[in-house]
Amino acid sequence: MEGVWQVLVSNFTVLRKRDMRIYLTGNAISLVGDWMQQTAQAWVVWQLTHNATALGVVAFFSQLPFFLFGPWVGVVSDRYDRRKILIVTQVLIMSFAFILAFLVQSNILRLWHVYILAFLLGVVSAFDVTAEQAFIGDIAGDGNIRKAIALNNSLTQLTRLVGPALAGYLIAQIGVATSFWVNGVSILACIFCLLAVRSRSTKAATPGKGMQQFREGWRFFIRHPLLRLIVVFASVQAFFGLSTIQLLPAIASVVLKGDANTLGRLLGAAGGGALVGILVVMPFVERIKRPCMAIGGALIWSGVWYAAFSLTDRLWIAMICQFMTSLGAANVVTLSIGLSQELTPPGMRARIVSVFLMIIFGLQPVASYLIGAGADRIGLQPMVLINGVMMVLVPVLLLTIPRLRQLRRGAREEEVKDHCVGF
Repeated sequence: MEGVWQVLVSNFTVLRKRDMRIYLTGNAISLVGDWMQQTAQAWVVWQLTHNATALGVVAFFSQLPFFLFGPWVGVVSDRYDRRKILIVTQVLIMSFAFILAFLVQSNILRLWHVYILAFLLGVVSAFDVTAEQAFIGDIAGDGNIRKAIALNNSLTQLTRLVGPALAGYLIAQIGVATSFWVNGVSILACIFCLLAVRSRSTKAATPGKGMQQFREGWRFFIRHPLLRLIVVFASVQAFFGLSTIQLLPAIASVVLKGDANTLGRLLGAAGGGALVGILVVMPFVERIKRPCMAIGGALIWSGVWYAAFSLTDRLWIAMICQFMTSLGAANVVTLSIGLSQELTPPGMRARIVSVFLMIIFGLQPVASYLIGAGADRIGLQPMVLINGVMMVLVPVLLLTIPRLRQLRRGAREEEVKDHCVGF
């Protein structure tokens, strides 16, 4: 029993570091506001259009910049102080939240406003997310990266329990604009905490032009078999899993006959599952020597529960399905990002994260539009069922490849040394 407890609390040891405590405190407050805005924005779009394709278009514009700016975001984060980058991006994100709040409060919001702000937010987020993932590695130090990322993702899911539920309540009681105002104010806490952090970025060891540095990161990625396979699994989760989440406002309204509170409960249940998945399940999953088997198994688990989710019109069953789905999905994302950073030299870490995000989110804009349009054509529940089935079939087929199953964690150190020659 003592050994099980040690496994469960292992990720929290990174909190001994002062900068990690400060950063996570500010990030927690900001994340509550962020989830409130995401919930309110999705509900606004649905109320304006009652069209699943419009939800897909918003997702398309918000995710497209990850692909368009992929070659530069990692280079920028490796070349400049990541803390300063995060401060700038947070100020911009705060500005967009206030603009959206003003447009809603003034009753002049139009769908094209949401599209433009979604794209601008996506551009800033592409730099913000890449810099954040590498910055967490700077704070945590080598040997603690996966623990720090897992803890940060746990915080994301914990706030996901609070943010959507609070947004749903405020939308029903006061109005949509409140959620945007609260998000803008909450970002101030993150900015203050970033100013208090003492850690500095690990700069890239190799000077050069932006595209040259990006190509170096790309070559490292291409030559590393385990990195490639990890990204394949994460891409399946992004294409079919994340694209299903965008349909939740429509499902809450049409299938479950609910309102913004219903949407908040669905998102909260998903957040609860992800939190339990990261805190309770992942410490044991991480001990599996074959990471692709672990990630593939989590992906299959999520697909099964998405399929079950597509077959119900009862809120309590839908919430259970969302909880169980996220139990596996959180492990896919967290393990993928953590392993990709551990397999990468510090001076190239942000570039590999940008390659990782560029591939995954490069698929997302297309998936978001196709799945949104598909839901309008064949129905919400059949579309979710198709996504769930694909999330089961693709990893099952991949796991039949002997070489994939044989890749072990113990080989990573040697692989990294072999592929780092010349960088």
